[in-house]
Order: sequence, then structure tokens, then C-alpha cells
Amino acid sequence: MATGTSSQDKLIKTASDCEKRETRITKENLYMVLALWMERFPLQSSTGQSFKSNSNSKKFKKVGVVFVLPTDRVLATDCSRDGVHGVARVMVNHCGKLEGCKVFVSRKPCSLCAKLLVQSRVSRVFYLPIEPESEDEGELARADNLFKVSPVGQSVFVPCVEERVLTKDEKRLPVAITPQDVHICHEKLFEEWWNTEWIKRAQKCLPWPCLDIRMKSQVQSDFKSLMKWIAVSKAPMDKGIVFRRVKITEDFDAISDDCDANDYPDFQVANHMMIFAKMLARQTDDPKTGVGAVIVKGKDSAEIVTLGWNGFPSKALYGEFPRASDADAALETKFPYVIHAEQNALLVRNTKDLTDGVLFVTKPPCDECAPLIKLSGVKTVVVGETRKKSQRGELSYDLIREYIREGIVTCYQMETRKTQAKRSASYPEIRKKLKSS
Repeated sequence: MATGTSSQDKLIKTASDCEKRETRITKENLYMVLALWMERFPLQSSTGQSFKSNSNSKKFKKVGVVFVLPTDRVLATDCSRDGVHGVARVMVNHCGKLEGCKVFVSRKPCSLCAKLLVQSRVSRVFYLPIEPESEDEGELARADNLFKVSPVGQSVFVPCVEERVLTKDEKRLPVAITPQDVHICHEKLFEEWWNTEWIKRAQKCLPWPCLDIRMKSQVQSDFKSLMKWIAVSKAPMDKGIVFRRVKITEDFDAISDDCDANDYPDFQVANHMMIFAKMLARQTDDPKTGVGAVIVKGKDSAEIVTLGWNGFPSKALYGEFPRASDADAALETKFPYVIHAEQNALLVRNTKDLTDGVLFVTKPPCDECAPLIKLSGVKTVVVGETRKKSQRGELSYDLIREYIREGIVTCYQMETRKTQAKRSASYPEIRKKLKSS
């Protein structure tokens, strides 16, 4: 007897990866990565990895910090600058929202930060096993005393990235990025943040009683895995990139302005924020495409006011929503259910006023997101890839082009810096001559 074939079975004729679960690092690891990466936030008057606090002229190491609300949303991320400790900056700027927060600090906080954390009733403080904010024995002892007499816990956080996560991420790298590129970047990052002499003293100084010889070896191996995870995002950015202003032609094509004077005015900030956004993109549970977004506000002293990545609704379980894309033969696709990175960022921002805000996003905003960006007041968008024509599919990308052409939004796109010869050959007049010759 012939068996019937359902319409769904007829559609699924080719193999697809959309049903596979995403492999990614834990949120706790991500928050700690972001805290560490904030140590590299470019400062206008950078003095290296240490700064002097205005309060007592003592030297403290630069610290990055991420505050996470009890709802598991990021409240704020910042770093030590302008004579103010990273932890203190967040706590003063966001007072009244701190109770119950988890705090991820790149280094063990000093006594000043410790007393502010205790007073604000955060739930727990995590820090990396690298040199503390201050190695002064008195500072460390006072910080420990403050935590001991309060309900606020403090813990050394040993990050770890599974090999299967690293393998998956490396496979998705651009063809132009070789394993050697990642290796070189990885080694530089490890050398910058890992101090072998310090780890020998960590057991006594932190203190960390259980840090014996065998554990030291594992901690070093785990930290190396974290540096490699960062290197996968950073290595492609070391290939001579530039952020060109986007122009819209009469044919509605998006092209870059080759005039250096029209590039994004602060390359260092753009480069730092795009790496930040690329890290966020890797946290997606979208089965095909990861997108990361960061919004920064303020010209003289830029502040990160929100961040986000694309994915299914918060707390969604595997199998609750369709996972297919345009290219997958399926009755229903994921598109109506996926929250975009820009949407997530706008929903959880820590300020309503986004005047002069700059959106850094790894991929161009679609027609769903463009009106929301316009409504928010953001007038500058920096995109982490070269803009292409809209392809037929569930999502379209025409509105952002209209906004650029009408002057509502100023857009910059990241691209590889051209040599003078290549740049000359890209001019329309030169191309015509080459074709006719």
C-alpha cells in the first residue's frame, strides 16, 4: 500500500544545519571577557594600564567592569578613566539600580571600590586571577575585610572556553584570516594580560589558598583558551581596516567615500567597539547568523549605554520556535521570532536620551530595525561589513539607504584599506579607461 507524504516532508529535501544547537560560551564567561576588553577602551589621554586616582595619588591598574542586573540584563560596562575607578564610575552614574547586581571586574577591586560595592548591596563580585587593581598589601587586606563583614560575596573567576566552541568559531573566520594570524594575535593578548611572576604570588596575595602547582597549570591553560576566543574576533581587525563613509548613488547603490577626510572621526573607538560587537554576535542562538550591536553616547567621554545580540526570546527553549532561514526548505521560518541585535540593544539601554548616540553593529540594519533606530534619536551608524544590495528574502535593507540618502542617518562601513593603486582603480573614471583599453 502506498504511503502518503506530508507537505513538510516534501519541502525538506536537502541537508541543513538549522536544526543544530548553537555552541557558545556561557554568559558569565562573556561578561568577564567584556570586562577585560574594556581595559583596552581607548582614552584620549591614555597613560597605559595604570592611572592615578585623584583621591590619594596612588597608582591603580586600569580596570574594566560589567554590571549585570538580577534580570540577567547588562546594566552598564565601563573602565577606569578620568581619575575615577571603573567600578566607581558605574556606581555613581547608575545609583539606585545596583542592588542585587552581579559585578564582573577584570581585576580584584581596591578598598575604595569594595566599600562602594558593599554599601550598594550588589549580590556578588567576580574578578580574574590576574594582578589586582592594587597590589598594595594594605589595600588587599582592607578590601577583604569589607567583604568579610558584608553579605556580598567575592570570587576568583577562572574563565574557560571549550575547544568545540573555539573550533566552530575558527571555521567561520574569513578566508583571508589564517590560523597563523589567529596564533600571533593570541600570543600577543596572552603576553599582555598574563604575568607568570604574579601568578606565583597569587596564592598569598589575593589570597587564594587552594591555588597549588597543579591548579596554576590549569588556570593558565583556561586563560589561554579565553585569549584565543578574543583573538578570533580581533585577528580580522588587524588586517588594515578602515571605516568609510557611505554614499547612496542615483541607482540606489551604497558605495564608500574614498576620501580619508570623511572616514569615521575616531578610528580607535570604532575599532574597539566593532570588536566588542563581534564578540556579542558570537553569543547568538540564531542557527545561521550572529549579529552584535553596541550604542555609545558622548563625544568628549564616550559611554556605552547598551549592548545586544540577535536571538530567540529570552529564556526560550530549543524547539519552541522554527529555525529555518530563506535558503532552507521549510513551511515556516525563524524570522518572525528572532529579536534583532539592534532591537535588543534599544530595549535594554540604561538611558532614554540617545541624542548624539552612535550605533556600532556587525551587519547592516534591516527595514524592521531602521525605523526604530531613527525613532531613538541615533543619527550615526557604523556597520562591520561592506554594504550590499538587498537580496530577495524575508528581510529587506532599503530603509537605511533612504535614511542615508536623505541625510537622516550618517553611515560608515568597515572595509579593508586599499592601497593607492587599488583605490585609484576603483574610481569610476579610471574603471572606464581600463575597460576601453
